Amino acid sequence: MTSGTSEPHLRRGAGGELVWQANYGPWQVEARLPADGVPFAGPSKLTISLSVGETADDADQALAQAGETDGIPAGLLRQIPIAEIKAQARAALAQVQRRDRDEPWPVPARCRTELDYALLVAELARMRATSTTAPQQGLADRLGIGKATLSERVKRAKALDLWDGKQLTSKASGLLAKWEIEREG
Repeated sequence: MTSGTSEPHLRRGAGGELVWQANYGPWQVEARLPADGVPFAGPSKLTISLSVGETADDADQALAQAGETDGIPAGLLRQIPIAEIKAQARAALAQVQRRDRDEPWPVPARCRTELDYALLVAELARMRATSTTAPQQGLADRLGIGKATLSERVKRAKALDLWDGKQLTSKASGLLAKWEIEREG
């Protein structure tokens, strides 16, 4: 789209980071945000580039519009909705917290990756929040492992900075948000 403004959208980039993108006339604006919201949920990189379109006519029109402003116009910088970008990123990352508490997390039988450990402690937190009696024993039974084995996995999750003993860390929340977005997309 070379004239007007395109509808902004948020997606996952190749590196897992959140990517916000919109077109303003001939200019494509892209903001990249950390994948896990750490150390902040705002943009860490902003790119503005000339978007010439798909046809020769689109390219000619984009170049003409860009030529009128002699490059990136200052007004464009004022139009970039940084507060809206931050809000969309926070909403995407908060999907983990809004997850239906009746739906269990798919904890793998063996934990090999940080995501596996994050799923484990997310399920433990969910079971605690739903007043499950003896959540560690219940989860151990569900996984077909002993309670001591589950305790070791929880300790490992704590060592990986995914669990603070009471709740998920921001690192775990970020991993789970990324996983949910990839699963939906």
